[in-house]
Amino acid sequence: MSSKYYFLMCLPFLLGCFGGGPKLIWCAPFASEKPPIVQDGLVYVQAIRAGHPGSAAQVFALNAVNGEERWASVDTIEELYGISGGYVFCRNTAGDMVQLNAQTGEKIFESEANNQPILHWATQGDIIFIINDLMEVVAVDNRANKVLWRMKLPFSPGEQTDLQLAGNNMIVSGNFRDQNNFFGIIWCLNLETGQEIWHYEAPTPHEFAPLNVFVHAPYVLATNTSPSELQTQVLDINTGKASYAPLGIFDIYGCYGRTVYAPGGTYNLQTGQKTAGEANWISGCVFYNDIGWKRQLSSVNIIRAFALRDTFDGDFMGKRNWLDTPPNSALEGFDVSTGKSVFKTKTCTFTRFSTPVINEGILYHTSIAVMKEGKSGVWAYRLPKGKQN
Repeated sequence: MSSKYYFLMCLPFLLGCFGGGPKLIWCAPFASEKPPIVQDGLVYVQAIRAGHPGSAAQVFALNAVNGEERWASVDTIEELYGISGGYVFCRNTAGDMVQLNAQTGEKIFESEANNQPILHWATQGDIIFIINDLMEVVAVDNRANKVLWRMKLPFSPGEQTDLQLAGNNMIVSGNFRDQNNFFGIIWCLNLETGQEIWHYEAPTPHEFAPLNVFVHAPYVLATNTSPSELQTQVLDINTGKASYAPLGIFDIYGCYGRTVYAPGGTYNLQTGQKTAGEANWISGCVFYNDIGWKRQLSSVNIIRAFALRDTFDGDFMGKRNWLDTPPNSALEGFDVSTGKSVFKTKTCTFTRFSTPVINEGILYHTSIAVMKEGKSGVWAYRLPKGKQN
């Protein structure tokens, strides 16, 4: 075979590697499907070391520039809550709250046993906001180690709740259930005081009104998930009032500017008007420079794959007995105005990866492979600065 012919055969591959798409900077050997947290030059992940079956998860801090391990927590953990006030907060496998120095990993504090589990959390600066197992919303100043305010929710432990921050507002949502009632409710609270600004209760009949809530300031999108009432109400974040008639969408893939992306198409959030038909977006979209980056799983039967994962180590465990398809998951870039692909697909050798996180033009995510051909890791890609057809 001539060298010229060989070059032509390889040309599509070379263009894929050196085109204008995302450029791989580094990959670190830690298996996870939890989104990383990027802050102050470090990438924090709840993960296990790839290739160590049966290991319990730890918190790992990696250098954001090159992926080198900075430190690993001594404790094995069940949940990484977040980074606030120069500290990492997590729950260890003993059920205790652990506070670590964010730069060194040194353990600063460990709570007494049987403390109240945290169901949801969000951080802003030195403050961590939580919903605990007592159905309380609590604001804690981590520098001063002081509870700033506390609010009791009218739910029983275990009910579905969520907590999201937007500017100086906190949006707390929950679904109340008992023998006679089944309805969703949303509160908007002042971050500094915990005082209620407004609340919204799903309209009657209550038995058809569980809510999923998506905050995209200045809008709060409340999606009724009942099969008979699939629609989304768009509320003003400052008043809690509906902006217009409900949108006929039952899931939110992502929002960018004044546009919401949903299974049935795209809608203008300011007017409620439909702007495009069936959109080419899936859950996990993040946006950068007018490009939406989405994660796309391959045609592998993922449900069956996960059924084999009970003791996976992030690399490979057991025999593959489902569809004989390589793990060609993809990272794709799309023009937010048209939904059309603007960068060549980046094909990745893993079957499960987290929602991406973008920080200073670099996209980070974690992955778990359940196939022999796959690769687990924490990945960092430099994103292109502009669109390319």
